[in-house]
Amino acid sequence: MSDPDEDVSALYNAPLPADRTGPLYNAFSYPTKISAESVGLFIACHTQPGDRVLDVFGGSGTTAIGALLCERPTARMLDIAAARGLRPTWGARNATVYELSEIGTLLARVMTHAPDPLEFNAAARQLLTEAERLESGLYQALSPVGETGTIRQVIWSDVVKCPRCSLETTYAATRVRYGPLRFEDFHTCECGYHGPSDSWSRVIDEHPDPWTGRPSPRRKRVPWKVYGTSKSGNWSRPATAHDNSVVAAVSDSLPPGTPIAELKWGDLHRSGYHQGMTHLHHLYTPRNFRALATVWNLVAEAPAHLQEALRLWVLSYNASHSTLMTRVVVKKNARDFVVTGAQSGVMYVSGLPVEKNVLVGLKRKMKTFVDAFSLLHGLSGDAEIVTGSSTDLRLDDESIDYVFTDPPFGAYIPYSEINQLNELWLGATTNAAEEAIISPAQNKSVGEYQGLLTSVFTEVARVMKPKANVTLVFHSAHASVWQALTSSLAEAGLTVTAASILDKTQGSFKQVSGHNAVSGDPLLRLSKAAPVALASSGHLSMLEMATRGSEHQGGQLAYTSRDRHHEYSALVGRALVGGVAVTLDASALYQIRELE
Repeated sequence: MSDPDEDVSALYNAPLPADRTGPLYNAFSYPTKISAESVGLFIACHTQPGDRVLDVFGGSGTTAIGALLCERPTARMLDIAAARGLRPTWGARNATVYELSEIGTLLARVMTHAPDPLEFNAAARQLLTEAERLESGLYQALSPVGETGTIRQVIWSDVVKCPRCSLETTYAATRVRYGPLRFEDFHTCECGYHGPSDSWSRVIDEHPDPWTGRPSPRRKRVPWKVYGTSKSGNWSRPATAHDNSVVAAVSDSLPPGTPIAELKWGDLHRSGYHQGMTHLHHLYTPRNFRALATVWNLVAEAPAHLQEALRLWVLSYNASHSTLMTRVVVKKNARDFVVTGAQSGVMYVSGLPVEKNVLVGLKRKMKTFVDAFSLLHGLSGDAEIVTGSSTDLRLDDESIDYVFTDPPFGAYIPYSEINQLNELWLGATTNAAEEAIISPAQNKSVGEYQGLLTSVFTEVARVMKPKANVTLVFHSAHASVWQALTSSLAEAGLTVTAASILDKTQGSFKQVSGHNAVSGDPLLRLSKAAPVALASSGHLSMLEMATRGSEHQGGQLAYTSRDRHHEYSALVGRALVGGVAVTLDASALYQIRELE
């Protein structure tokens, strides 16, 4: 390995993109901030072959995957290294990953112990063939001209009623107009009432839940528009009474062992669109829930050594594309809706949810997994994946050569709540007791969040070798969250020695929306070096840095903001490197800029 202070500085002195394409990302859209290939390059520059890397907030196992890729670097890794003049010693590294969530550790185990891609492909094809045989008519529908076809997707609609006459109609009828496609804000009822579309209240379905037998008053939804394919090609048409009857028939039975499991709602629950959604199956159409249940049961009949990979393949499609959180968007000048997946970081259910054909979606997803397994199968590095809390690492003192981690960003995403969508299928959910998060639902304030971070980073410092480094990715628009992080690092004996910006191409819904949104995550390099004394005039020092301009004179952070949302991340990085307390929220910085 060449001099890390010289070579790794090239990574810190320019924005590093987070790759949102390719098989290693697309194999599972679990929340992640940086690509495995970028992490692998950091690991290669900070370590030697045979060294052990640690991630204490393992998430999707990105760090472990990156460590393994050092043995067989991808073309992208080689290109970035060459472009930045980096000369790492390639070769197998080892990794230990701690992660609380069951779905995160499943993902990490599968990807770091990748099965033979050809074997996986054959097993997945056989499984889908059997599922299509068992559910041969599940996604069958007639085209507008009466041809038998296969459903590609169905747009459902909430049912609403007129404020004057209580006539029931679809939410789509009150809002959607074509030529061009648009949403209207007003609607006229057959009775003559004319008013805002939002004045039509949602109709509540009072029928007992057929799969729990209990009353379950939920928003009434019906199929509105059907998209399919047949011998003559792709087509679309309005839903019919027959489409409704098919859905009703699906509710009659489910495969044995299907999880009828209660949801544990927390910070993401909304009294409107989540009304009456008490169980996992309430987040699906009956057809999609049945399709997933059939496929899930068939996984148990596959070869034992492939079952975890097959479960991951099914779940990789599940949360983003199988539920009522799948949605449509309107593009400018478009003739029809564009179908997309669930919003990241929330559990939003729109008034026009989409039912995608699960069996078709899984078939398309197979190639992504085959490609990912082709990159990772047969690597020799050791990857230890632990489902558990990092507040108590079962590792020897000074046994770790390098740490790469990205802690939860305060209150942004309650991962354990989102993870239920996959983990209830697994039959085991995240133990949220030690989830490092600010959460009213979990009774965790910034103090509890800081305490958990302190416990984790104290363990990190204990297991680090004396000259080991930590690379930490973090993001917040709030000074209080940054103070919690920096206090926890200081108590653990870790010091920020360099900073840069992770230039994300896609953030969660909560991170990119709102007036005070921040883009770009500071990348922090930490060591056990003696801390820089905090500037005595805390608030004024950071304020002075903000008013002096975006260039840090000390040379530790050669980065100029391209927009105001990047500027806050850059300012935080400069403050941490200079030992200045973070006392300005992003909103305060933006107010300063507006007054200039």
